[in-house]
Amino acid sequence: MLNIEPEVANKKIIHVAVGVILGDDGRVLLAKRPNSKHMGGLWEFPGGKVEPGELVTDALKRELREELAIEVESFKPLICLRHDYPDRTVLLDTWIVKGVTGCARGNEGQIIEWVEASRLDEYEFPEANKAILRAFTLPDRYMITGHFDEKVELFQKVSTALDKGIRLIQFRAPWLERNVYLDMARELSEQVKAQSGTLLIKGELALLQESWCRGLHLTTRQLDECTDYPKEHNGKLLAASCHDEPQVKRAQALGMDFITVSPVNKTRSHPEVSPLGYEKAGQLTACAALPVYWLGGMDEVDIDVAQSKGAQGVAAIHAIWFFL
Repeated sequence: MLNIEPEVANKKIIHVAVGVILGDDGRVLLAKRPNSKHMGGLWEFPGGKVEPGELVTDALKRELREELAIEVESFKPLICLRHDYPDRTVLLDTWIVKGVTGCARGNEGQIIEWVEASRLDEYEFPEANKAILRAFTLPDRYMITGHFDEKVELFQKVSTALDKGIRLIQFRAPWLERNVYLDMARELSEQVKAQSGTLLIKGELALLQESWCRGLHLTTRQLDECTDYPKEHNGKLLAASCHDEPQVKRAQALGMDFITVSPVNKTRSHPEVSPLGYEKAGQLTACAALPVYWLGGMDEVDIDVAQSKGAQGVAAIHAIWFFL
């Protein structure tokens, strides 16, 4: 997933392979940390340390064989989380794992359980695993609405996007008067929910208290000016736009569920802005301990390269909206 150097600035790096293991029925395999261990009693996604020179997928195969007595076949990168401590850096290199053979058991005495994906939020995880859980529940495409002339056009395009499998949408219409925008957002949010999607809107934090609001996407200005945001959003999503490392770190500290980093490539809307490029976007993604979508000149064909750099996927306006 990522190229990991054995040591950076004399700080030891511990590279850990983590598997979100899916059974044929879609359930997820969890392991409970023994009470005698650090963070004992909490549930986690199984895995273990990557040996020097070992491929991450090989390490994951080995660890799952040793810990759970299972063999696995299919791997897809999910997220790579970096946690810096005074004497070490821990990298949780996380993959979606499928193709399980064998009967899972706790070879090290740990309790294991196959859990319905819809019930994962009922289990208590270590803080680091919470970002993994969020990444698992988020899709690889995040559509941002583009320009529309009439309300009917907006609703038709959003419905078409949902029919095509888009499940996460941001409603953006800065040309509308505020009350018109909110009325439209309220109605659109219900339509998106009815089609098994989630709609995020732009606006002030107080909107999270509205029953119809499923989430907010904060601008960089809101992110820079805020002093505190609640880390618990009552099941609603809170996201933010980021362009540099301080903003990424601020979003993380304030408890955002995910962020966008932009612009990765040149865009039609802001051609005068210098793009980050894949290398810099990858660096910003690597320093984020939360899911990241690449935005700016992105298309669905860029999902693989974004995920290879640790991103959740891509966010797009033109590449999706104007082809609906």
